[in-house]
Amino acid sequence: MNFIKKCPFFLLLLGTGLLFSVLAIAGKNNVYAAQEYDPVTAPILSVMFTGISDDIYPWQIFTGQTSEVMAQAELPGEEENASMEDGAVSLEEGMKSSQGDTSTEEAGSEDAGKESSVSGNEAGPADGAETASEASEEALPPIEPLRESTRDEYLNHISADIYGDAGVLRAGEYEFSTVDESYFDDAMFIGDSRTVGLRDYTDLSEHGDFFCETSLTIYKVMEEDFKGKGTIEEALANKDYGKIYMMVGINELGRGTTEDFMAEYTRVVQTLHQLEPEAKIIIQGVMRVTGDKNSSDAIYNNSNINARNNAIATLADNQNIFYIDVNEVVCDEEGNLNTDYTFDQIHLLGTYNDLWKQFLMEHGVKNS
Repeated sequence: MNFIKKCPFFLLLLGTGLLFSVLAIAGKNNVYAAQEYDPVTAPILSVMFTGISDDIYPWQIFTGQTSEVMAQAELPGEEENASMEDGAVSLEEGMKSSQGDTSTEEAGSEDAGKESSVSGNEAGPADGAETASEASEEALPPIEPLRESTRDEYLNHISADIYGDAGVLRAGEYEFSTVDESYFDDAMFIGDSRTVGLRDYTDLSEHGDFFCETSLTIYKVMEEDFKGKGTIEEALANKDYGKIYMMVGINELGRGTTEDFMAEYTRVVQTLHQLEPEAKIIIQGVMRVTGDKNSSDAIYNNSNINARNNAIATLADNQNIFYIDVNEVVCDEEGNLNTDYTFDQIHLLGTYNDLWKQFLMEHGVKNS
């Protein structure tokens, strides 16, 4: 009792730390499954704090509370609710809204030697460039969603496959080329912890520039300050890139609907195209998880991953934007991440990142 009276603050800290550790342990194979954790360098409770920074909160661990809490915390406002009830957000609407947002934000900015695609269209095409009408005639028509996500799917964190495989099939019609490593000298790689592995365990970082962070999401990608490299927008203003590779999406599972994810992904891709109109943007399908993970996790499973991959694949026009899927070389016969290739059912073991690198070298995009 005397110790309690003398050290109440210490006991409070100890109790809080124990509580947070219990929550982190409980969520490690649930809502925090995609968080990287090294017990040698960080305490287990750091998993929870990393999750909170990605808007994944401890109460989402408890199945009985998930639906009610998420309904209060994340349900759209009246206007957004009405749009979800009336119909799904189409690709064309998403592109239009994202163009409006970025053009408003960037209207006052000036970059030496660079023009945004919006202002460039108003001023007239450069020599040899296509006019807006010519480009629109050649552009592939948008692929509309088959339906909208239901409320039950939203509450249960089910990513609805509202696009089917139409986008994947269309993207697959493009004939990719085999390239050498010098091809990546003008490449930018954007991604989460999986792309960190590609950077650390292959020599691609000797050629391209990597803008990747553990737990990065599509919702933070344009605002992230990448440890001494600045933001992506700053990087694109300072250097001309010919290719932009992007793989994010595993950390976003369980948040919102397929429509929400697709709308933000569309906005980011459109912004990248405006900031670097000459670059080829290569969307990479989200890498799947192992069969055990797939069958045991209600959120981080391959059904949810496939649904969101099918959505983002529809952005590929096979002219400026392309879609590739590394799952072709890292998955087993059943379409799950090969258990021999991973140490935690989610990330590739170091040496197997070479499979990813080789896949990229066999899927080069022509300059013209």
